[in-house]
Amino acid sequence: MVLYIIIRRMKIIHKNVAGIDIGSRNIYIGLESAEVTVFGTFTGDFKQAAAFLVQRGITTVAMEATGVYWVILYDILVEHGLDVWLVDGRQTRQVPGRKTDVKDCQWIQQLHSYGLLNRCFVAQGDLKEIRGYQRLREDHIRSAAMHINHMQKALVEMNVRLPEVISQVQGASGMAIIRAILSGERDPHNLLSLCHTSIIKNKSAQIIAALEGFYTQRGLFALRQAYDAYMFYQKQIAECDAVLNEMFTKINRDNGERETGPRKAIRHHKPDIEDLGKHMLDLFGGRDATILPGITDYSWMQIYCETGTDLERWPSEKHFTSWL
Repeated sequence: MVLYIIIRRMKIIHKNVAGIDIGSRNIYIGLESAEVTVFGTFTGDFKQAAAFLVQRGITTVAMEATGVYWVILYDILVEHGLDVWLVDGRQTRQVPGRKTDVKDCQWIQQLHSYGLLNRCFVAQGDLKEIRGYQRLREDHIRSAAMHINHMQKALVEMNVRLPEVISQVQGASGMAIIRAILSGERDPHNLLSLCHTSIIKNKSAQIIAALEGFYTQRGLFALRQAYDAYMFYQKQIAECDAVLNEMFTKINRDNGERETGPRKAIRHHKPDIEDLGKHMLDLFGGRDATILPGITDYSWMQIYCETGTDLERWPSEKHFTSWL
């Protein structure tokens, strides 16, 4: 109660402020000394809400980052010339006060007017677009990994012990064997011949023993389903790589030739992006993050897609790890 009174007496930092609470069906807009106004969540409703704020002379808006509900509303408000502050919901919950006695949107409006909220980092322009493609690519990788497990399960259920003798079933040798099994091949020696020469040299006896399976129609059906699903996501990943390649080419189209030299090897999920190392060096003005241990051009690209090139948004490493 005492803190609430103190807040009420604080000096207003931001004027002409609105607070927005976002739900799946409605958004609630709180203005100073005004009743809460409610709009729906269809695109037309968002445009009406933006026009309403402009008509009321509002210049800055604060709203919580609620799932993905905020994304389109944020863009529409920015398009109408409003200064939009996306804030972490923990900021509004962690500041004590009579929150139960007022609408969330009114509380957000109050906190923002007194300068008690911090703006979240929101990617804009090309970075926002490229981040979307990269995150989609990561989703496809996770989905593909699930179907690798399904392939392994189907093989083991037929006592084809390939996962025990080959480190990666989804590698070149493993996938060649699986394709042959699905095509009707059952002879372990013929299946062994599809493996890489190093595997044939070092593990021939183990591979032959492991490939003497007990095949069932149910197991083969499950293996086919898992294989087809895995290959579908490989196609999706390749399409994401093509779009990412176009985006990097677009962003760096005005940069000249740059000598990159040898780059660190990317062991897993290497994106099919031409001259990825050069693109990253161009984006960061020649500064090379891969001199740090554990950072390859791919992990550097992942970091860039989340943070952009300007790390000065975070005053210190503590701010950065808190944001993470």
